[in-house]
Amino acid sequence: AERVVQGVKQRIELVRKVLPKSVLLETVYDRTEIIGKAISMADHAMIEGVVLVVAVLFFFMGDFRAALVVVIAIPMARLIAFLFMDRFGLSANLLSLGGLVIGLGMTIDGPIVLVENAARRLGEAAGKTVDRTAIIRQAAQEVVTPVAFGMLIIAVVFIPLLSLEGLEGKLFKPLALNMIFAIVGSLALTVLLIPVLSALLMRHRVEHDPWLVRWLEARYRPLLGWSLEHPRTLLGVAVFGLVLALTVVPFLGKEFMPTLNEQELMFRVTGIPSTSLAESVRISMEVEATLKRFSETRHVTALIGRSERGEIADVNYMEVLVELEDPAQWPDRVTYQDASSRMQKALETALPSVVVAVTQPIQMRVEELLSGVRAPLVLKIYGEDLRTLDRVSRQAKTVVEAVDGATAVALEANRGKPQLVIHVDREAAGRYGIPVDQVLEVVQTSIGGRVISQVLDGVRRYDLVVWSPEADRRDLDAIRALPIRSAEGALVPLARVASVEVADGYSFVRREQLQRYAVLQLDVEGRDVDGFVKEATAKLVEQIKLPKGYWFDWGGSFENQRRAMARLGLIVPLTIGLIFILLYTAFGSARYALLILANIPFATVGGVFALFATGQYLSVPAAVGFIAVFGVAVLNGIVLIKFYNALRSEGRSLHEVVREGSAMRLRPVLMTALVEILGLIPFLLATGVGSEILRPLATVVVGGLITATALTLLLLPALYDWLESARDGLKISL
Repeated sequence: AERVVQGVKQRIELVRKVLPKSVLLETVYDRTEIIGKAISMADHAMIEGVVLVVAVLFFFMGDFRAALVVVIAIPMARLIAFLFMDRFGLSANLLSLGGLVIGLGMTIDGPIVLVENAARRLGEAAGKTVDRTAIIRQAAQEVVTPVAFGMLIIAVVFIPLLSLEGLEGKLFKPLALNMIFAIVGSLALTVLLIPVLSALLMRHRVEHDPWLVRWLEARYRPLLGWSLEHPRTLLGVAVFGLVLALTVVPFLGKEFMPTLNEQELMFRVTGIPSTSLAESVRISMEVEATLKRFSETRHVTALIGRSERGEIADVNYMEVLVELEDPAQWPDRVTYQDASSRMQKALETALPSVVVAVTQPIQMRVEELLSGVRAPLVLKIYGEDLRTLDRVSRQAKTVVEAVDGATAVALEANRGKPQLVIHVDREAAGRYGIPVDQVLEVVQTSIGGRVISQVLDGVRRYDLVVWSPEADRRDLDAIRALPIRSAEGALVPLARVASVEVADGYSFVRREQLQRYAVLQLDVEGRDVDGFVKEATAKLVEQIKLPKGYWFDWGGSFENQRRAMARLGLIVPLTIGLIFILLYTAFGSARYALLILANIPFATVGGVFALFATGQYLSVPAAVGFIAVFGVAVLNGIVLIKFYNALRSEGRSLHEVVREGSAMRLRPVLMTALVEILGLIPFLLATGVGSEILRPLATVVVGGLITATALTLLLLPALYDWLESARDGLKISL
């Protein structure tokens, strides 16, 4: 798309050179600017995240060489992802780059675990004459299987997202694909490159844990001891937190997706259907004058009517694009919402005869494509009779306006168009022996025109149309005097066999599902769309008795949200099922698979509370965030359980394995979690274009990882010790 736009700009420059000096050619709508801002925001967030991740690696590793090996995996994994993007034809956009940012920590989880284990093994061999390469190989072999399965699971959990349909599919498939590409690249690096770099760069020396790791371990051991002594209490606390999170979910509210701040406004101005072009031009000039009084306005462009793009619109409809100044030049504490609200109120005060609604350029086009109506939320009332639809829609408007959160509630202005209405008097026509179709044919020929031949001009063909002069077509008396030949050959004026009058009619009639329907369009502010629709639906059912054969339905963003959540309701169980299959394959035991899988619901607790604390809604990006948390929570669980089993195979006691194994895996578990969390912090704090789309995803991942890490370090060891003790006791008794 960017290449096409750049090509158009080059051609425009050529056109400017040949235009007369009195002709000025200006670009009034250029979306490449917002694309550049969104990508720039993602790039800055990625760079800031990388800096924070590198800081974590150096603080936790305490070894420049070891940290450098892990850091190398960051650009290499992204390079592999970019190669896959080029191979599959993915463009660099907000969502595809967002996948790389969200997966920043996930792509180095494997290298972190491998390098940390290699550093530990080299430290144990310090002061001895050993083969460093052999030690690195042994360290890699110890963790490569759990790491490979863990990273494979992280990649697999995103595969079901590729089944998303509609707008959510177009938006989040690139994100899911890019995360899969980056994780596959990281897995390849972990298996092939990281061990080689470790053997080349790392040295065996007496390992002294950095002061931060020692400080954390000193405080972790007492907590671990308490959790091992009170597993039931800890499990009860975790279950209570899960139940509390489930009770919070209904209060989160639901929406399809946060609104992208395009930094430009689009006002939809609709007059009565009989508005003339001259009147619309006058209104557009008044709209422009009103909007230019605001210091936030840079330029105003009005488009009257619409003939070919999308839905057609008459001259009573106007789209007004408002280019805004840089927010840095706005008055203090003025937001986009404040500016749009003040502008809308000013237009409604200056032009009380029109309906004014505010949206954004891209948002409006998307809404129109989704529901056929230029509004974020629409209520469609279906039925057969137009007058009944008008009556019911007016009642519905009164009900919906009273619901908290409803703004810009308006009925579609499709009635009031002056129409020439001709009713044939069949009895009078019969007395003259004139068929009804003959009367209609004369009217059609005289007023609408009739092609009687073609004129050839070389290779060009032109229709030859016959009809009455324009003055006669506008004169009711001239129309009533149209001559019609009777059966006896006499000429009878049209007024003798038909009534001719002008009446208000419908400028258009909407049809869907083989039914006519009326549209009530509105926006929702200050609350979630899902909660608004549920409350409005309940009041509509309670206060309006629909005639038989009439019904209503909601469209717009709610329709997307309903479809997307229904699909995600299938995707999440499927994802958990795939995780279980892979865990069973990794351990060959349903017990260990279920033990690790139990961490997933508890991991969602942090995500739910993070959304609630920040006042965000449960949306498609948030749901994708929960799926991402599943993979990371499982990875740490796999590495921990595999390490326990490896220590037990050396003949150590169960309690020693759990205590010492957990302490030994504290550093890699914390590192994998912190690199994910700190890598997403820039997204939580970003305010640029596009940040609002990915903020719910980042919020869920950060919150979920906090609880998932705590449960991995405390609950999982306690459950492992509890279950294995019970199993060992059962073996002894048998």
